[in-house]
Amino acid sequence: MKTKFFLLIMPFLFSCSLKKNADNIELLNFSNSKIMESEIEEWIKIESTTQLDVYDSILFGKVMQVEFSDSDILVLEDGINSSILLFDREGRFKKQLLKLGTGPGEYSKIEFFVLRENSILVYDRSYQKLINYLKSDFSVFQEYKAKDYFLGGIGGLAEDRVFLVSDSELEGEVYKGYGFFDAELANSNYKPQFSGNIEAFLAQSISFFSGNSFLVQPFSNSVFQIFSDSLSVKFKIDFGVKKIPEKTSEVVDAEDFWAVLKNGSYYFAPHNLLIGEKSIGFNFFNETIDNVNFGLIQNGQAFRFSIDSDLKEIFLKPIAVREGLFHTVLLPGEYDEQVIELLDLTEVDYEKPILVSYTIGK
Repeated sequence: MKTKFFLLIMPFLFSCSLKKNADNIELLNFSNSKIMESEIEEWIKIESTTQLDVYDSILFGKVMQVEFSDSDILVLEDGINSSILLFDREGRFKKQLLKLGTGPGEYSKIEFFVLRENSILVYDRSYQKLINYLKSDFSVFQEYKAKDYFLGGIGGLAEDRVFLVSDSELEGEVYKGYGFFDAELANSNYKPQFSGNIEAFLAQSISFFSGNSFLVQPFSNSVFQIFSDSLSVKFKIDFGVKKIPEKTSEVVDAEDFWAVLKNGSYYFAPHNLLIGEKSIGFNFFNETIDNVNFGLIQNGQAFRFSIDSDLKEIFLKPIAVREGLFHTVLLPGEYDEQVIELLDLTEVDYEKPILVSYTIGK
């Protein structure tokens, strides 16, 4: 089984004024950011909180993914076994997808899932297969033997097409990269990429805001809009002198990547990008993968937040950007009275997870 070798990516947020270059690409200027020491509570703007009514019989583990449909919330959890929990938009539990095994329609572990028009496409990397489950009752709709390995993707594209990121190697330093699939997954069209850009991909590299899906490329710092059969550069993130050399996208061995990092002070691998009406936000690494920062540019000013407290850990590392908001899930034991006060909640079951949807800014 193929495994990733060098990068784990966390979230970063920033907001700024936008400028366009000759190619009509908007430039997001984060080249002169100011470190912020103020209390993070001053910056968090809660849009909604939803207590997830998980049954006591369900062993709810670490949340890996959150997706939304018009009527439902879907949560991929990875506890003793990985499963998908379906809730209505009020947080009431509806059903659980848990079909462990090696037979048809069964999986050993869910690496990620893609939400489609009427189904949920689940990827099992161990057995290299994709399984379509109907959203209505989680029955098996269709199973596909995957020819390639995948790291993540997104559905909901025109004609129920699917975008998937593949780390299957073509040759040398090039991976299959960005793949576009028809509704039946019968035909695919790949845009090959250098290995670094693919190895650095995480689910948080894909964001959904302004009614569109976007992909942030780790080392080129380009932000692509995802269409049903193509990508188009819409933004570029300018880190100025902190920009990591683009040759890092071509490295194959982890040692080569670390060698580049040791020779300079770089910002790299932005993700969890959210561009709103007045601000733009994302996570990034500051010099090492152990130092995740959060950036914000607002009213023409760029701010950088280090993540050095439990409260910042909770809110400055969102699980996903969907529907134009940051989203995180607070598990029992991860929130206390300080957090509950920030959320402005009066009735809380401390034994249940809380889905928090929010923005960052003033």
